[in-house]
Amino acid sequence: MYTLKFPFRLAIGQEVGEDEALTTSGNLQLSLSTNGPYYVMTVQGFPSEQEGRDYLSRVWAGLMWLLLSRELSTTSALEPQPVAYAEDPNKAAENLSKSFGLPIDGPVDGLIDGSRPAVYPTSKRLRTITGGEVSVKITTPRASVLAALAEGSSFPRSAQLIRDDKLRVAFELYGAYFTESSSNARFLTLVMSLEALAIGTARPTLVLELLDGWKKQVEQIMSEGQLSTDEVASLESLNRELLFRREDSIRRQIFNLVLSTFQSANDTDAEKLAHRAKSLYDLRSKLVHEGKLPEKTLTMAVSDAKALVQRLLRVKYLGCVS
Repeated sequence: MYTLKFPFRLAIGQEVGEDEALTTSGNLQLSLSTNGPYYVMTVQGFPSEQEGRDYLSRVWAGLMWLLLSRELSTTSALEPQPVAYAEDPNKAAENLSKSFGLPIDGPVDGLIDGSRPAVYPTSKRLRTITGGEVSVKITTPRASVLAALAEGSSFPRSAQLIRDDKLRVAFELYGAYFTESSSNARFLTLVMSLEALAIGTARPTLVLELLDGWKKQVEQIMSEGQLSTDEVASLESLNRELLFRREDSIRRQIFNLVLSTFQSANDTDAEKLAHRAKSLYDLRSKLVHEGKLPEKTLTMAVSDAKALVQRLLRVKYLGCVS
Protein backbone atom coordinates (compact mmCIF):
# COMPACT_ATOMS: atom_id res chain seq x y z
CA MET A 1 0.00 0.00 0.00
CA TYR A 2 1.06 3.61 -0.59
CA THR A 3 0.74 6.86 1.35
CA LEU A 4 0.40 10.44 0.13
CA LYS A 5 1.66 13.33 2.23
CA PHE A 6 0.39 16.70 1.06
CA PRO A 7 1.76 19.82 2.83
CA PHE A 8 0.12 23.22 2.54
CA ARG A 9 0.31 26.59 4.23
CA LEU A 10 -2.43 28.99 5.27
CA ALA A 11 -2.60 32.74 4.69
CA ILE A 12 -1.09 34.93 7.40
CA GLY A 13 -3.53 35.25 10.28
CA GLN A 14 -5.18 31.86 9.74
CA GLU A 15 -4.57 28.72 11.74
CA VAL A 16 -5.93 25.20 12.19
CA GLY A 17 -6.62 24.02 15.72
CA GLU A 18 -4.60 21.36 17.53
CA ASP A 19 -7.54 18.98 17.99
CA GLU A 20 -7.13 15.46 16.60
CA ALA A 21 -8.59 14.90 13.13
CA LEU A 22 -9.09 11.53 11.44
CA THR A 23 -11.63 10.51 8.82
CA THR A 24 -12.21 8.11 5.94
CA SER A 25 -13.17 8.57 2.29
CA GLY A 26 -14.09 5.30 0.62
CA ASN A 27 -11.17 2.94 1.28
CA LEU A 28 -8.80 5.76 2.16
CA GLN A 29 -7.81 6.98 5.63
CA LEU A 30 -7.21 10.72 5.98
CA SER A 31 -5.54 12.65 8.78
CA LEU A 32 -4.26 16.18 9.31
CA SER A 33 -1.12 17.08 11.25
CA THR A 34 1.44 19.89 11.46
CA ASN A 35 5.09 20.02 10.48
CA GLY A 36 6.75 23.35 11.14
CA PRO A 37 4.83 26.04 9.21
CA TYR A 38 2.99 23.41 7.18
CA TYR A 39 -0.22 21.49 7.68
CA VAL A 40 0.10 18.00 6.28
CA MET A 41 -2.83 16.03 4.91
CA THR A 42 -1.88 12.33 5.00
CA VAL A 43 -3.88 9.91 2.86
CA GLN A 44 -3.29 6.17 3.28
CA GLY A 45 -4.63 3.18 1.40
CA PHE A 46 -3.55 3.58 -2.23
CA PRO A 47 -2.94 0.24 -4.02
CA SER A 48 -0.24 1.84 -6.20
CA GLU A 49 2.05 4.86 -6.35
CA GLN A 50 0.30 6.13 -9.49
CA GLU A 51 -3.08 6.15 -7.75
CA GLY A 52 -1.53 8.24 -4.99
CA ARG A 53 -0.20 10.69 -7.55
CA ASP A 54 -3.54 10.81 -9.37
CA TYR A 55 -5.26 11.70 -6.10
CA LEU A 56 -3.41 15.05 -6.03
CA SER A 57 -6.01 16.57 -8.35
CA ARG A 58 -8.70 15.59 -5.84
CA VAL A 59 -6.69 17.12 -3.01
CA TRP A 60 -6.60 20.38 -4.95
CA ALA A 61 -10.38 20.23 -5.26
CA GLY A 62 -10.48 19.68 -1.49
CA LEU A 63 -8.36 22.79 -0.93
CA MET A 64 -10.69 24.88 -3.08
CA TRP A 65 -13.71 23.55 -1.18
CA LEU A 66 -11.90 24.47 2.03
CA LEU A 67 -11.50 27.99 0.63
CA LEU A 68 -15.20 28.20 -0.22
CA SER A 69 -16.65 26.55 2.84
CA ARG A 70 -14.22 27.66 5.59
CA GLU A 71 -12.60 30.73 3.98
CA LEU A 72 -9.13 29.30 4.55
CA SER A 73 -6.69 30.32 1.81
CA THR A 74 -3.88 27.85 1.10
CA THR A 75 -0.64 27.76 -0.84
CA SER A 76 0.93 24.49 -1.88
CA ALA A 77 2.98 22.64 -4.47
CA LEU A 78 1.07 20.16 -6.61
CA GLU A 79 3.92 18.28 -8.28
CA PRO A 80 5.01 15.24 -6.20
CA GLN A 81 8.70 15.06 -5.38
CA PRO A 82 10.89 12.06 -6.26
CA VAL A 83 11.72 10.04 -3.15
CA ALA A 84 15.24 8.60 -2.84
CA TYR A 85 15.55 5.60 -0.54
CA ALA A 86 18.65 4.76 1.49
CA GLU A 87 20.51 1.54 0.73
CA ASP A 88 21.34 1.18 4.44
CA PRO A 89 18.53 2.65 6.61
CA ASN A 90 20.54 2.20 9.83
CA LYS A 91 23.55 4.00 8.39
CA ALA A 92 21.28 6.75 7.06
CA ALA A 93 19.88 7.29 10.57
CA GLU A 94 23.39 7.48 11.97
CA ASN A 95 24.48 10.05 9.36
CA LEU A 96 21.42 12.18 9.99
CA SER A 97 22.05 12.11 13.70
CA LYS A 98 25.60 13.36 13.16
CA SER A 99 24.57 16.01 10.64
CA PHE A 100 21.87 17.57 12.79
CA GLY A 101 23.32 16.78 16.21
CA LEU A 102 20.09 15.09 17.27
CA PRO A 103 19.30 11.51 18.27
CA ILE A 104 17.50 9.67 15.47
CA ASP A 105 15.63 6.60 16.66
CA GLY A 106 15.32 3.60 14.38
CA PRO A 107 16.22 3.13 10.73
CA VAL A 108 15.58 5.88 8.15
CA ASP A 109 14.55 4.71 4.69
CA GLY A 110 14.78 8.16 3.12
CA LEU A 111 14.32 11.93 3.34
CA ILE A 112 11.56 14.09 1.88
CA ASP A 113 11.12 17.82 1.50
CA GLY A 114 8.43 18.88 3.94
CA SER A 115 7.19 21.62 1.59
CA ARG A 116 6.26 19.32 -1.33
CA PRO A 117 3.87 16.38 -1.82
CA ALA A 118 5.29 12.86 -1.66
CA VAL A 119 3.90 9.41 -2.46
CA TYR A 120 5.73 6.44 -0.98
CA PRO A 121 5.21 2.87 0.25
CA THR A 122 3.40 3.04 3.58
CA SER A 123 5.93 0.67 5.15
CA LYS A 124 8.84 3.06 4.54
CA ARG A 125 10.13 5.15 7.44
CA LEU A 126 10.83 8.62 6.09
CA ARG A 127 12.17 11.75 7.74
CA THR A 128 11.01 15.22 6.72
CA ILE A 129 13.17 18.32 6.39
CA THR A 130 11.43 21.67 6.65
CA GLY A 131 11.65 25.12 8.26
CA GLY A 132 9.38 27.13 10.54
CA GLU A 133 8.05 30.60 11.39
CA VAL A 134 5.74 32.26 13.90
CA SER A 135 2.81 34.61 13.20
CA VAL A 136 -0.49 35.75 14.71
CA LYS A 137 -3.28 33.43 13.55
CA ILE A 138 -7.04 32.86 13.68
CA THR A 139 -7.78 29.27 14.64
CA THR A 140 -10.16 26.92 12.82
CA PRO A 141 -10.83 23.47 14.40
CA ARG A 142 -8.70 20.78 12.77
CA ALA A 143 -11.59 18.33 12.44
CA SER A 144 -13.58 20.98 10.56
CA VAL A 145 -10.68 21.53 8.14
CA LEU A 146 -10.20 17.83 7.49
CA ALA A 147 -13.93 17.34 6.97
CA ALA A 148 -13.94 20.06 4.27
CA LEU A 149 -10.83 18.58 2.60
CA ALA A 150 -12.36 15.10 2.61
CA GLU A 151 -15.70 16.35 1.29
CA GLY A 152 -14.14 18.37 -1.49
CA SER A 153 -11.87 15.48 -2.50
CA SER A 154 -14.73 12.98 -2.66
CA PHE A 155 -17.23 14.68 -5.00
CA PRO A 156 -17.93 12.41 -8.02
CA ARG A 157 -15.87 14.55 -10.41
CA SER A 158 -13.43 16.27 -8.06
CA ALA A 159 -10.51 15.17 -10.22
CA GLN A 160 -11.91 17.17 -13.16
CA LEU A 161 -11.87 20.55 -11.38
CA ILE A 162 -8.15 21.21 -11.79
CA ARG A 163 -8.43 20.76 -15.57
CA ASP A 164 -10.63 23.84 -15.99
CA ASP A 165 -7.89 26.42 -16.53
CA LYS A 166 -10.12 29.50 -16.30
CA LEU A 167 -11.80 28.29 -13.12
CA ARG A 168 -8.43 27.44 -11.62
CA VAL A 169 -7.17 31.00 -12.22
CA ALA A 170 -10.37 32.40 -10.72
CA PHE A 171 -9.87 30.30 -7.58
CA GLU A 172 -6.23 31.36 -7.28
CA LEU A 173 -7.24 35.01 -7.49
CA TYR A 174 -9.99 34.52 -4.91
CA GLY A 175 -7.47 32.83 -2.64
CA ALA A 176 -5.08 35.75 -3.13
CA TYR A 177 -7.76 38.08 -1.73
CA PHE A 178 -7.03 36.66 1.74
CA THR A 179 -3.31 37.44 1.48
CA GLU A 180 -3.50 41.00 0.14
CA SER A 181 -2.78 43.67 2.72
CA SER A 182 -4.69 46.65 1.25
CA SER A 183 -8.37 47.15 0.51
CA ASN A 184 -7.54 48.37 -2.99
CA ALA A 185 -5.60 45.20 -3.81
CA ARG A 186 -8.27 42.95 -2.28
CA PHE A 187 -11.01 44.60 -4.32
CA LEU A 188 -9.08 44.46 -7.59
CA THR A 189 -8.15 40.83 -6.98
CA LEU A 190 -11.80 39.89 -6.49
CA VAL A 191 -12.87 41.63 -9.71
CA MET A 192 -10.02 39.94 -11.56
CA SER A 193 -11.44 36.61 -10.39
CA LEU A 194 -14.65 37.48 -12.27
CA GLU A 195 -12.67 38.66 -15.31
CA ALA A 196 -10.85 35.33 -15.44
CA LEU A 197 -14.18 33.53 -15.93
CA ALA A 198 -15.68 35.98 -18.41
CA ILE A 199 -16.11 34.66 -21.96
CA GLY A 200 -16.15 36.98 -24.95
CA THR A 201 -19.27 37.04 -27.12
CA ALA A 202 -19.61 38.64 -30.56
CA ARG A 203 -21.35 41.99 -30.88
CA PRO A 204 -24.50 42.45 -33.05
CA THR A 205 -24.08 42.18 -36.83
CA LEU A 206 -24.53 45.94 -37.38
CA VAL A 207 -21.63 46.72 -35.03
CA LEU A 208 -19.44 44.04 -36.63
CA GLU A 209 -20.07 45.51 -40.09
CA LEU A 210 -19.06 48.98 -38.88
CA LEU A 211 -15.90 47.59 -37.31
CA ASP A 212 -15.03 45.75 -40.53
CA GLY A 213 -15.49 48.98 -42.52
CA TRP A 214 -13.20 50.95 -40.20
CA LYS A 215 -10.63 48.17 -40.29
CA LYS A 216 -10.51 48.30 -44.11
CA GLN A 217 -10.04 52.08 -44.00
CA VAL A 218 -7.13 51.74 -41.59
CA GLU A 219 -5.50 49.05 -43.74
CA GLN A 220 -5.95 51.18 -46.87
CA ILE A 221 -4.26 54.18 -45.27
CA MET A 222 -1.37 52.00 -44.12
CA SER A 223 -0.96 50.49 -47.59
CA GLU A 224 -0.59 53.93 -49.20
CA GLY A 225 2.68 54.52 -47.33
CA GLN A 226 4.35 57.90 -46.64
CA LEU A 227 3.56 57.64 -42.95
CA SER A 228 5.79 58.53 -40.01
CA THR A 229 6.91 55.87 -37.55
CA ASP A 230 4.53 57.23 -34.92
CA GLU A 231 1.61 57.20 -37.36
CA VAL A 232 2.31 53.58 -38.37
CA ALA A 233 2.52 52.51 -34.72
CA SER A 234 -0.75 54.28 -33.89
CA LEU A 235 -2.57 52.79 -36.87
CA GLU A 236 -1.33 49.28 -36.01
CA SER A 237 -2.55 49.78 -32.46
CA LEU A 238 -5.93 50.99 -33.75
CA ASN A 239 -6.16 47.94 -36.02
CA ARG A 240 -5.62 45.62 -33.06
CA GLU A 241 -8.15 47.58 -31.02
CA LEU A 242 -10.79 47.20 -33.73
CA LEU A 243 -10.20 43.44 -33.74
CA PHE A 244 -10.58 43.34 -29.96
CA ARG A 245 -13.80 45.37 -30.17
CA ARG A 246 -15.51 42.59 -32.12
CA GLU A 247 -16.30 41.08 -28.72
CA ASP A 248 -18.47 42.55 -26.01
CA SER A 249 -16.76 44.71 -23.40
CA ILE A 250 -15.42 42.99 -20.30
CA ARG A 251 -18.07 44.87 -18.33
CA ARG A 252 -20.81 43.25 -20.42
CA GLN A 253 -19.05 39.87 -20.32
CA ILE A 254 -19.03 39.94 -16.51
CA PHE A 255 -22.72 40.85 -16.47
CA ASN A 256 -23.49 37.88 -18.73
CA LEU A 257 -21.25 35.56 -16.71
CA VAL A 258 -22.99 36.33 -13.43
CA LEU A 259 -26.47 36.29 -14.96
CA SER A 260 -26.04 32.96 -16.76
CA THR A 261 -24.26 31.28 -13.85
CA PHE A 262 -26.97 32.04 -11.33
CA GLN A 263 -29.79 31.44 -13.78
CA SER A 264 -28.36 27.96 -14.38
CA ALA A 265 -28.59 27.40 -10.62
CA ASN A 266 -32.21 28.68 -10.58
CA ASP A 267 -31.17 31.55 -8.32
CA THR A 268 -33.97 34.13 -8.15
CA ASP A 269 -31.39 36.86 -7.47
CA ALA A 270 -29.57 36.24 -10.78
CA GLU A 271 -30.46 39.53 -12.45
CA LYS A 272 -29.91 41.57 -9.31
CA LEU A 273 -26.47 39.97 -8.81
CA ALA A 274 -25.55 40.57 -12.46
CA HIS A 275 -26.34 44.28 -12.16
CA ARG A 276 -24.35 44.44 -8.93
CA ALA A 277 -21.39 42.80 -10.68
CA LYS A 278 -21.57 45.46 -13.41
CA SER A 279 -21.60 48.20 -10.78
CA LEU A 280 -18.59 46.66 -9.07
CA TYR A 281 -16.73 46.61 -12.38
CA ASP A 282 -17.53 50.31 -12.82
CA LEU A 283 -15.97 50.96 -9.40
CA ARG A 284 -12.96 48.89 -10.43
CA SER A 285 -12.53 51.10 -13.52
CA LYS A 286 -12.78 54.25 -11.43
CA LEU A 287 -10.21 52.92 -8.95
CA VAL A 288 -7.79 51.93 -11.71
CA HIS A 289 -8.14 55.20 -13.66
CA GLU A 290 -8.40 57.63 -10.75
CA GLY A 291 -6.38 55.68 -8.18
CA LYS A 292 -8.84 56.13 -5.34
CA LEU A 293 -12.36 55.41 -4.11
CA PRO A 294 -14.06 56.98 -1.09
CA GLU A 295 -13.22 54.85 1.94
CA LYS A 296 -16.85 53.97 2.69
CA THR A 297 -17.49 53.06 -0.97
CA LEU A 298 -14.37 50.89 -1.11
CA THR A 299 -15.23 49.08 2.11
CA MET A 300 -18.71 48.26 0.83
CA ALA A 301 -17.33 47.26 -2.59
CA VAL A 302 -14.85 44.80 -1.07
CA SER A 303 -17.58 43.23 1.05
CA ASP A 304 -20.02 42.95 -1.87
CA ALA A 305 -17.38 41.63 -4.27
CA LYS A 306 -16.21 38.97 -1.84
CA ALA A 307 -19.75 37.73 -1.23
CA LEU A 308 -20.51 37.71 -4.96
CA VAL A 309 -17.30 35.92 -6.00
CA GLN A 310 -17.60 33.31 -3.27
CA ARG A 311 -21.22 32.64 -4.20
CA LEU A 312 -20.45 32.42 -7.92
CA LEU A 313 -17.41 30.18 -7.44
CA ARG A 314 -19.43 27.86 -5.25
CA VAL A 315 -21.99 27.42 -8.06
CA LYS A 316 -19.18 26.87 -10.60
CA TYR A 317 -17.43 24.44 -8.28
CA LEU A 318 -20.47 22.30 -7.59
CA GLY A 319 -21.43 22.34 -11.24
CA CYS A 320 -18.00 21.00 -12.17
CA VAL A 321 -17.56 18.30 -9.50
CA SER A 322 -21.11 17.01 -9.06
